[in-house]
Amino acid sequence: TSSRPVHSCRCQPLRGRLGRPAGGGVLIQGGHLCSTMRPKKILIMYTGGTLGMEPNAEGALVPVRGSVSKQMASMQELHSHPEMPNYDIIEYDPLLDSADMSPEDWVRIAEDIETHYFQYDGFVVICGTDTMAYAASALSFMLENLAKPVIFTGSQIPFHEVYNDARKNLIVSMIFASRDDFLEVCVYFHDRLLRGNRASKINSFRVDAFDSPNFPRLAEVGVNITARFDLAMRLPRGSFRVHKEMNTNIVVIKLVPGYDDDCISHIVNDIQSLRALVLEIYGTGNAPARKSGLLNAIRTATSRGIVVIAATQCRTGGVILDKYAVGVALRDAGVIPAGDMTIEACATKLSYLLERTDGSPETIRRLMQTDLRGELSPESALRRSIFTACNALSPRL
Repeated sequence: TSSRPVHSCRCQPLRGRLGRPAGGGVLIQGGHLCSTMRPKKILIMYTGGTLGMEPNAEGALVPVRGSVSKQMASMQELHSHPEMPNYDIIEYDPLLDSADMSPEDWVRIAEDIETHYFQYDGFVVICGTDTMAYAASALSFMLENLAKPVIFTGSQIPFHEVYNDARKNLIVSMIFASRDDFLEVCVYFHDRLLRGNRASKINSFRVDAFDSPNFPRLAEVGVNITARFDLAMRLPRGSFRVHKEMNTNIVVIKLVPGYDDDCISHIVNDIQSLRALVLEIYGTGNAPARKSGLLNAIRTATSRGIVVIAATQCRTGGVILDKYAVGVALRDAGVIPAGDMTIEACATKLSYLLERTDGSPETIRRLMQTDLRGELSPESALRRSIFTACNALSPRL
């Protein structure tokens, strides 16, 4: 672990012109991003990932301890600009590729935030991109009554490359972590600040790798900064709490045409520790009607107290189980619709609730359909979207 405080920030009140662009955001033009005159201090946690990787003897990228600290020490903008907060940095040991991260590692991040919560104004978590959306979603549930920004970031190109996206992602994440605008778990990547439990990785090659399919971006950074302060989470009323138990006895299955029903039956019948099953089905809640094996397996699961969730395979939209006859049959078999939650939010919320509650299907059903951390839109909003689309088409039919 290395810890290195740097300069005292000489913040001034926000300068520049504020405008109100389309969509209800606030436009900061040529503005100073510091919001108070008190020097801010943030904690940066480097857990691993591409941002701090360097090539090994075989030329393959691996995370290197000390790499991020060294790069930051040489960045003049971190030490001389009044916009930038003071910072300390923790580099994890071992550093992990995000594919190796598990709920135990999410707990470690949560514990470090808990330990240092009252010493810092905000937190930046640097990790690999492949499972970043899972980590951000999980932390959003684990950190109850969070009243400080926790910004997840990383990069597609490591710092050591001459051309990279690491530098900008880190700098802007530090700025957002030092502000009081979005006091929640977020992902900042490329040019957008996203609610953590609404984010998904959408591209494995491009630097704009993340987006928020079913929820507006909290802020967009370009020549100007457009911030949707109207979307910010309300200040919590209770005390900050960290929940450190996540149930991992969950299986996620993506249905494909022609799949063998027996595979799902075997999972339900043979895995005695199974607590929940998430099915990624078609469209707004559709599944094959010609085969009875799927419904029989679901009925068996729910009769054993296994929670069954239906999520959509679509990038945008959500699940409403009374639109099609098959969806109604799924609902009657005890399936819980995931609404418009991402699969990352759905899985981690379920993992959180199985440990946080009594685990009864009735309790899980109620809470999975309740917005806890901004992860879920009201069902009425989904229904409006469907009927709006139908009404728009009806004159043409």
